[in-house]
Parts: sequence; structure tokens; C-alpha cells
Amino acid sequence: MTSPDIRPVDHPAVASGGVAVLLVNLGTPDAPTPDAVRRYLAEFLSDKRVVEIPAIAWKPILHGIILRTRPAKSAHAYAQVWTEEGSPLAAITAAQARKLQGMLGDGVRVDWAMRYGNPSIPSKLKALMDAGCDHILVAPLYPQYSGATTASVMDKLGDALRDLRWQPALRTLPPYFDDAAYIGALEADIAAQVEGLDFAPEVLLLSFHGMPERTLHLGDPYHCHCRKTARLLGDRLAQRYPGLRIETTFQSRFGRAKWLEPATETVLEEQAKSGTRRLAIAAPGFSADCVETLEELAIRGREVFEAAGGERYAVLSCLNDTRPGMTMLEALVTRELSGW
Repeated sequence: MTSPDIRPVDHPAVASGGVAVLLVNLGTPDAPTPDAVRRYLAEFLSDKRVVEIPAIAWKPILHGIILRTRPAKSAHAYAQVWTEEGSPLAAITAAQARKLQGMLGDGVRVDWAMRYGNPSIPSKLKALMDAGCDHILVAPLYPQYSGATTASVMDKLGDALRDLRWQPALRTLPPYFDDAAYIGALEADIAAQVEGLDFAPEVLLLSFHGMPERTLHLGDPYHCHCRKTARLLGDRLAQRYPGLRIETTFQSRFGRAKWLEPATETVLEEQAKSGTRRLAIAAPGFSADCVETLEELAIRGREVFEAAGGERYAVLSCLNDTRPGMTMLEALVTRELSGW
């Protein structure tokens, strides 16, 4: 008969055996101010995954030009969408974590972090370990894989692990760009929003975040993942709305390099000039609304479309913490937790 594991009287209490999920999104400044944005951009644009230019050439541009000129402009954009709860991206990600906690129950601890800014991945990883969670599923909330997003989370995770003597057992959520749960959630959510509009759109743009075109030629699967998501979702929506034209575009271009095309703002202008008067736009690659959807698409995109002759314009919300979005997230996470 095996003897029970009896600890010495003076053995310190050690919490272990817990299971956790860490949701991770891109990041946000701590405040909509130039100083806060400058700190955020310095971290974001110093990531070699994000800007694939040799440091000797990039650092003088970053510190000599970009961090001197861009923070004020970006702070203005953030200020237009900031809420009482702070950054929309942070507030929504926190809400997703709270709701997922309720769905999974007390047997799993759910928390959230940002790749850039706060709360950081290292701080949350340590907090989960301190709470006794030595089995952790890290879930980057990027449906489509890219070296600049998913891989960067893995890089930061590796940095955090190097500082831990006692490392947890880890799993990571795979990209879910063509997962049936994801496509189904998008279809249900977008359809509900389209039917709630006070006009019938002639065109629906599916706008994904852009990447430099060279990333595609270097082997990054992001462009292909976006195109497959758009095709699967478009096929489903076409059955519901046979007269709706669906186009795929890429937004958020930065710098002079050639980026994935067609560009969202260019298509908005072209559609209006060609006679489209009613247009809706969705951003299925974003798991939560953020400055790219709430300011770039909803404010600047509207200005571009209406200035070119468009009349009715709607930006549909991301999945956020809606019922379809949370049901999808629960399904994906539960599957990856199997066996734990």
C-alpha cells in the first residue's frame, strides 16, 4: 500500500494544480494622451515582428521622426473613442474574460492581457502561477495567423517564461480563421446587425487589418487566412442576401511600402464614385472593437465615403462579448482545454 504524501510541518504552502485561460489581444495606450501613446508606440513599433526592417535603419526613423510626430495624431484618434471604462479594446477584452469565466465555472480561472501595454503578458502569467495555475491555455484573439500578431504573442510568452524558475504547462489556441464556430458566429452576428439597419446596403465590405505585401511573399499565411474567412463568410451571407455585393479589403496602411490590396479607403471612395449609395462594413478579423474600427472605419471611413458621393454608411460591431461571440469563444477554449 502506497503511503500518503505527508508534507513536513515546516513545509510552506504551495498552490498548484489549477487550470487557467489567458486571453490576449494586441494592446492599447494607458490614456488618450501623446505621452501615453508615445510609450505604447515605442513598444509596438520596436517589435521586430511588426517592423521587419534592420534596427540600424529603423531606429533613427522611429525615434527621430515617428515618435516625435505620430503620437499627437494617434492620441486624437484614441480620444474620439475613449470611454468611461478606458480603452474600448481593453474594456471589451476584460468583459470577454468575465463572461467566459462565468461560462466555464470555478474549475478554470480566466484572465486577460495585452501584447503591448498593460496588463502585460509577463505580469498576468506570474499572477496565474502565484494563484496556483500551472496549466495555462494562452489564447491570442487573432482569428487569422500572422507573424506580427500570433507569433509576437508567442515571443513575449517565451520572454516571460525565461524569468520563471517554475514554468507552467502551456497550450496555445490555434488560429480559427476557418473554424465552423467562428464562421457561424460571424454570420449570425452580421446578419442580425444588417437586419437592424434602417437601410438595405448595396455593398458589404469585409475589412481586415493590412500587412505589408512582402510578408505574403515571405511565407506569412495571413493573407490566405483572411481570404478564406471572407470566402466562407461571404458564401453564407450570399445565401441570406442574394442581392448584396460582398468585397474584401485591407485597412490601416502605414509607411511607404506596398501593402495588401485593395485598400479599404480606396474601395470606399471608388464605390461611392461608381454609384453605390448604401454601404455597410464589417471587420471580421478583429475580435473586439478598437481604434481601427471605431475611429478609422466609423469616422474616417464615413468621411471618405460621403465625400465621394455615398449617402448611407454603417460600420457593424465586432463580435466583442455578444452572445454569438462568447458562444464561439467558449467552444474554442473548451476544446483546447480537453484533458486538463
